[in-house]
This record gives sequence, structure tokens and C-alpha cells, in this order.
Amino acid sequence: MTLAAVLLLVFGVLLAEPAARLLAGARWPARAPRPALVLWQGVGLAAGLAGIGAGLLYGVAPLGDSTPAGLWALAVHTAHGRPFDGLSAVRAGAVLAATLLAGRLVGVLVLSAVRTLRERRRHRALVDLVSTPWPGLGGARVLDHPDAVAYCLPGLHSRVVLSAGVVEMLDADELAAVLAHERAHLAERHDLVVLPFVAWVAALPFLPGVRRAQAAVVGLVEMVADDRARAVADPAALAAAIARIGYAGAPRGALAAAGSAVLTRVHRLLEPPAPVARWLPPAAYLGALLLVALPIALLLVGLPAALVLVPAG
Repeated sequence: MTLAAVLLLVFGVLLAEPAARLLAGARWPARAPRPALVLWQGVGLAAGLAGIGAGLLYGVAPLGDSTPAGLWALAVHTAHGRPFDGLSAVRAGAVLAATLLAGRLVGVLVLSAVRTLRERRRHRALVDLVSTPWPGLGGARVLDHPDAVAYCLPGLHSRVVLSAGVVEMLDADELAAVLAHERAHLAERHDLVVLPFVAWVAALPFLPGVRRAQAAVVGLVEMVADDRARAVADPAALAAAIARIGYAGAPRGALAAAGSAVLTRVHRLLEPPAPVARWLPPAAYLGALLLVALPIALLLVGLPAALVLVPAG
């Protein structure tokens, strides 16, 4: 199991930095944002599993002939108040490090989710208090504010919010395109796609690859919403609206119509990129599946006997 632990550790490090950097710098995701999003999710989940799994696999190796057996023995020892019985200091440290990493990743994710939901609920109540439903905007609410702002608040009681400045600035086609974009965010629950990467950055802010991953995912969800909106609205009108709104932000927990990769999005709306090769989307989906399956397989099954070149002890 020692060799498998080393391979998992190397795998996790490669995903967290060079792989994330290469994927963030690739050009094809802008041409196929949905498959790229799935691949990013595979990269993030696999990196976390690999980092946690490497410590657990190495740490419990002396306790059983497989990781599940070792983990069961560790659980039994812990229940009897001797969690590190039978482990050297190094292996006990590996188990402790893996446990702390898992706790930090899961804890930050849960905390981020709770905080986002709380702030979203508070902001929704404020919007309902100070905004007005606008006739002809399909249920969107308008804030009496001169700045150009358009965003949505996802959730069970979602809201699409526009400022009076946006309503005055954009023509009818541009408003319709912005509304279609925001409704695409709501329909596809892009907030849930972005949240794990926000938590990943909060948990591991010192890793450049993690920050690149969040920025890339935020840009891709906007492109997916653009593509869905262009099916029901004029893409030129959407491009004009995004360009005119510019880099306007949104409250925490909301998704804005503009604010990420504006120039890239405007360009791809006005001059749609050539479709990617037909094999690329299936390859991205399969790649995401294999990335996640590899650390799980190494944890549950281990390495084939022919690959075990060093003793596990």
C-alpha cells in the first residue's frame, strides 16, 4: 500500500497545480464550456480524494491487508480509546494529516454553504423590501439605483434583480437577453457548481492552481448561461448588454450578468467559435470519471500485484 499512497500523493499534487494550470490556460473550454465544467469538477474532487487518500492509505497500511480493513481496524482502535495503536509516529502523523485535510475541506464547504445561504436569504428579504416587480420583465424585480447592475439570487425562492440604471440603459432586446442569461443561471443551479471551488480556495488559498480553478469555473458558468440564453434571445443583443454593463459585480451568493471574462464572452457571442471535435466532449466526461475513479480504486482495491515493486510495510 506504500507505493499506492505515493502514487496518490503525486497524483493529487499534479492535479492541484500543473493540471489545473494547463486546463485554465487551454483554449478549448471556451468552445465547449459544459464539458470543461464537468472536467473541472473531476479535477477538484479527484485532487481532494487523492490528498486525503494518500495519508490514510499510507497510515493504516500496517493494520490490514487492504485500506478498508486498515480503516476498520483504525475505527475499532479509536472506539477503544487507542486510535494509533499499532502505528509508528510517521504513520500516525499521516492519518492525522489526512483527517485534518478532510475536516478542513468538508468543514469549509459546509461553512461556505451555510454562510452563502444565510446571506442570500438576508439579501432576498432586502430586495423584496426595497424593489418593485417590473411589468414586462417576467417577474424580475427592479431596484431604484442608478448603477448598472443585473444579477440573480438562486435557491428555492429565486429572484432576478435589475437596477433602474440597467432598465434605462438597455433596450428591449438587450433586457430580454439579460433576463434569459440570468434565468439560465437559475435553471442550471450554477451557484452549486461554483460553491465547491469557492470553498476549495478558502481551504487552500496558498495553492495557485486552486485559485486558477475558481476563476476558470466562474468564467465557464457565464459562458454556459450565455449559450443557453442565445437559444432564446438575440446573441448580439446579449453581447451588447454584457459590454454595456461591463464588470459590474453582485452580492455574495448571487450570479451577475457581467463581471467575468467580459471581452471573451462578448467576442464568442459575436463570433461563435468553431465547434470542438466530436470526440472532445465525450473525452472530457470520461476523463472526469476516470480522474475520480482512480483514487477510489487505489483506496478500495490497491495496486495490481504486478505493479507492487516495494513492500507495503
